[in-house]
Amino acid sequence: MKSFELTNYLERLRAARNISQEFFTTGITSLRQYRRYLSGESDIPFQVIDKFCDRLGIQTINLMRELETARIDESKDVDAFYNHVVYNNHEKVNELRDAYSNKQFIDSENKMLFEHANILYDFMTQKINADIAAQKNKNLIHFEKINKQSIFSLTEMLIMTSLLDLDPILAEKQMIASRLKIILSDQSLVLGSSVNFAYPLVLFRLAKFSGSNKNYGDVINYCKMGIDHGLSMKNFYLLEYFYYYSALSYFRLGDLENYELMLMRCFVALHMDDNPKKIEKFTQMINRDFNISFADFVIEHYRKNNSKSTG
Repeated sequence: MKSFELTNYLERLRAARNISQEFFTTGITSLRQYRRYLSGESDIPFQVIDKFCDRLGIQTINLMRELETARIDESKDVDAFYNHVVYNNHEKVNELRDAYSNKQFIDSENKMLFEHANILYDFMTQKINADIAAQKNKNLIHFEKINKQSIFSLTEMLIMTSLLDLDPILAEKQMIASRLKIILSDQSLVLGSSVNFAYPLVLFRLAKFSGSNKNYGDVINYCKMGIDHGLSMKNFYLLEYFYYYSALSYFRLGDLENYELMLMRCFVALHMDDNPKKIEKFTQMINRDFNISFADFVIEHYRKNNSKSTG
């Protein structure tokens, strides 16, 4: 657990108990040093945490437990906020936006994702244009240092992949795709995240970008990673897209056996979700992209398989 997460949670408890910072720090540390702890400039020693807990009247071990619970709750709220932004749920966006506007975040990853979601919402509601949204997202992740950075969090990667749509500079998009391809090849370089949708969404965006550049081998690789992750975690978010993009890439490469296999798995994934609007959307996409009738394809596939098994 990061040092500033502890100090931020202590600060939240201090404010909730209406204790001034001056009184809270007296005899323990200077007010200036306390603010260094809050900003993350300095790591807070354990014995100092212990003294602050005494002043608040709580046991240090209980603080740790409460902090982890609060961090998880905060992650769920920010996760929900991001989803409300994506689905244009204006009422919920404004409700959570107001709730967190003056709130001290416990987890820096949650704060970063919240700010990123706000940028996306302002872009989607046309308060800012794509260029401004791209620059704001770049500022969030210190974009100018990306080439020197060897390890990334999933939240940083999520924001980086949003630039594949927003950033007008092709060379920067290609740099992002190349950098993340290297990072994803070694999972030890990826810091975890409490954001459940981050990893599959990163892979989805990279697969989409790779497909637009006709790098079909990369598309297949990213989709395989997304499928393996989804099946192992029993999290089927974007699974139908991974099968669809895989089928399209195999089709472009002339690998008809794998194309048919992935298209059938896409069909199964769609009907597992049982969302009529999504089924209709994918049916139209598949009919157009493969120049087939998806319904006839599925019927013919089952017919061929049945004839093989009975032959």
